[in-house]
Parts: sequence; structure tokens; C-alpha cells
Amino acid sequence: MRWIKLLTVIFLAKFKSKIKTSDTFILNFRVWITDIDVSVMNHAAIMTVFEMGRAEFMVRSNFFKIATKNKWFFPNQAISVQFYRPLKMFQKAKVYTKVSYVDDTFFYFEQKIMRNGKPMAACLANGMVKSGRDTVPTSEIIKALDFEEVPRTNFELITAFKDKNKHMTERIIDNWEV
Repeated sequence: MRWIKLLTVIFLAKFKSKIKTSDTFILNFRVWITDIDVSVMNHAAIMTVFEMGRAEFMVRSNFFKIATKNKWFFPNQAISVQFYRPLKMFQKAKVYTKVSYVDDTFFYFEQKIMRNGKPMAACLANGMVKSGRDTVPTSEIIKALDFEEVPRTNFELITAFKDKNKHMTERIIDNWEV
């Protein structure tokens, strides 16, 4: 069911207006029975909702079209998610998505799920564009997408995210104790 939801969002995004990198856009969704464990929406389903928001950005910014032409793909490098309140079956909610920062390698997306004015979950994800094994510089992507302006002012959230990911890599990958 999650794949159907994701493909539906991608298909419907083609008929929506184009977006700029400064836009925050909203995607409405409903929790279905296939999204829950026992009585609340499970974490995998919430991650899919966040992915739906990023996918809609890629379609509405023309990234998918340009990426297909150039044989690019967009893997996430790191995702940090905080869960605040549960979502229950058949509840409606909204996922808000915006590009919060762009450096030479990564695009950083801020996302939050809200229901009735209350935060349910928040996400910060970064991803790069790859062509085979090569990383495509963000400047090339920005030019291809004809973006006038992208967020480039580093702020505490991005710095904390980078530090946390560096520390996690050092601890779990570089210094794994068996």
C-alpha cells in the first residue's frame, strides 16, 4: 500500500504548479489500516510519508525529468526523525516540506507532520545527486533546475545535524567493537 501512496503522489504532483526552492508545500494524507501496528501509524509508514513529501518536491521542481534525462539518482545520506505523538487509523494529517539548506554536495530538507495544529513528527534529511559513482555538484543541479536562489546560510540546525552524523559514523562505523 505504501508504494501505491508514493506512486500516486508522484503522479498527481505532475499536475500541480511548479515550485521554487524557497517554497514550503503541504501534502495531505490519511492513515490507512496498512500503515498501523496494533493501533498507531508505524515508523516505516511515517518515513514513507516524509519520502512522499521529498518526492513531490522532486517532481514539482522538474528534478525527476532532468534526472531521468541525465541518468541521475538522489540517495539520502542521513535522516534524523523525531516522533512526538502517535497517529491513529483513519486520522488525517499534513506533511510540510521545504529545502532548508544547500551546500556544495547536499540538499537538506526540513519536514514536519502536523495534525490539528500539533506536531506529530519532524524530519531533517540530506541527500546528494549521483551519476553512477560520481557525485553531481549542487551548483550543476541548481543550474539545470533554473533555480534563482537557494538557502545557503548555515545555521545551528544544519551544524548540529552534521555533528551528530559525524559522531555516529565515528562511533558505529569507524570504532565498532565486536
